[in-house]
Amino acid sequence: MLLRISEQLDVKASPDELWKLLRDTPRLTALLPGVEEVSPVQGSSVEAYSAKATDKIGPFKIALNLQIRVSEARESSHLTANIKGADAVGLNRMSGSLHIMLSPASPAATQMQFEAEIEIVGKLATLGAAPIRRRTTEKFAEFARNIQAQFAAGPELHTGLRDQSNGNRATKDRR
Repeated sequence: MLLRISEQLDVKASPDELWKLLRDTPRLTALLPGVEEVSPVQGSSVEAYSAKATDKIGPFKIALNLQIRVSEARESSHLTANIKGADAVGLNRMSGSLHIMLSPASPAATQMQFEAEIEIVGKLATLGAAPIRRRTTEKFAEFARNIQAQFAAGPELHTGLRDQSNGNRATKDRR
C-alpha cells in the first residue's frame, strides 16, 4: 500500500530557528510521538540514524526498527530523508521518503511543509489506508503541538493540515 502524506504547519519562529530544531537530533526526537530512541549510525559515509518507533494502529501494536538516511540538507530551507524499516519478525515493513521544506510565512513566522511517500507492506497494510491515514493525522497533530510549544513565547500558533489536491483538512493517500 502506497501512502502519500502532505501536512503543513505554521510556527512563530524564523526559518533559522526551525532549522536548528530540525538538526538537533536529541531535541527533535523528544518531539516525535512514538519514537523511543534515535542514534547516529557510526561509520556511515552519509548522515544516517537508526530509530525505534512504536504505535498502535487498529488491532495492531507495532514496533519498527527504522533506518533514516539524510539525502539532502539545504540549510534553513529543505531536508530530504529516505526511511526504511521493519518489525523484529518481518511481519510489517515500510520504506519511503520524507521532504521537509521551510519558507517564511511572515516576518515572524515560518511555514513547514511535510511531504512523505511511504510504501507499507505486511499485516499493517491489510488495515487499508483509512486507519493508517487517521493515525498519521493524529500523530502529526501531536508533533505540531510539540514543535509549537518549543516556540510558545509568541501568540497562539496554528496548524494547517491540508489535502494536496483540494485544501481539505486531511492527509492524502494513493494506491
